[in-house]
Amino acid sequence: MATHHKVQLPAACCAALAAGVFAFSLSFNASAQTAAPNRALALDAKQQAALGIRIAQVLPAQVGQLLASATVTTPPGKDITITAPYAGQLSSVLVGLGDTVRIGTALGQFTSPMVGEARRQWREVSLEAQNSHAAVQRDQALFDEGIIPAVRLQLSRNKDEAAKAAVQSRAAELNASGLRFDGPGSGSSASNSSANSYGSGYATGVMQSPISGVVVDAFTSVGQRVEAGTVLFKLADTRELQLDIQLSGDKAARLKVGDAVSIPARNAQAQITGVSRALDAGQSAKARAKVTQRGSLQIGESVSIQLQPGLAATDSNGKATGPVWTVPSRALSQWQGQPMVFVASATGFTAERVRILSSNDDISVIEAALPVTPKVAITGIASLRALLQKDE
Repeated sequence: MATHHKVQLPAACCAALAAGVFAFSLSFNASAQTAAPNRALALDAKQQAALGIRIAQVLPAQVGQLLASATVTTPPGKDITITAPYAGQLSSVLVGLGDTVRIGTALGQFTSPMVGEARRQWREVSLEAQNSHAAVQRDQALFDEGIIPAVRLQLSRNKDEAAKAAVQSRAAELNASGLRFDGPGSGSSASNSSANSYGSGYATGVMQSPISGVVVDAFTSVGQRVEAGTVLFKLADTRELQLDIQLSGDKAARLKVGDAVSIPARNAQAQITGVSRALDAGQSAKARAKVTQRGSLQIGESVSIQLQPGLAATDSNGKATGPVWTVPSRALSQWQGQPMVFVASATGFTAERVRILSSNDDISVIEAALPVTPKVAITGIASLRALLQKDE
């Protein structure tokens, strides 16, 4: 008869063996959970319609593509704001929204008692300058004949220089107002344009356009009193456009001057001309891009853009190493703390885990192993998540 012997292991060996088995079990379970296949949900067409599910085509994206938002503006110096030079009123408006103007085009008539006072003072110092100049000529002749000393001639010359400086000061004030004055006694050199029907009143001047462009805003309340500095007109040269881009700090770090920018929704293209990596109070960086293909862009609108930094794809730097796709941002969902999408199949949907590389309010760039010409659910996401949780 065979004899069975019990082998007694030391307590320390038993504890070590148990710990090893427990650790192996945890490692196995973690690996099994990580490598678990994506869940499939069987839904026919009627069920999908009942749940309000709609799908959209997923398009391939380029490796390194970044998404951001931008505002369409004009380059510096290509837009002008015309403000009231004094407290007064618009006595007439000669242009409207959307009108095309050229340099010198009359925008409206501005009336103010301070305009009349400024013109009076300019006229006064102009007459004084004429008198002082005549006095210099007279004293020069007397000095040449030896009748007066050189000191008296020098005093006359100093008074003449002071009078000229006063004229230049008053003329500069009128020029800075941006008003044009026509007719007799019009005033400064900048105001000596051909006479016409504008500026019939001494306290009235014509506001004129300093650039060629389009009227993008106009103050239309004729006769209403306004304070100095009130915005009356806004003009923009729309022949050139730029994008003011808002970026996160990590996206700004990947951009450089010359990188391409595309705006698919507007069929437009641009090129990065400047990147600021300094963060503002909202922890955002800024970049600027020159529009090279206008498409259907409009000044002032906010658009979703795609940036191409052109960097190599390396997983250690957080960039894609597998297939990348562009999907609508509303197709993304969270499951167990991980982003996912519901990929349409012949029998329903499959929940696929993805890695978000870049996103904005409209579209996202993801890395995922999706089938050829994939489609994802963009509505009814909550219902699909509820079914997924039920299956769990």
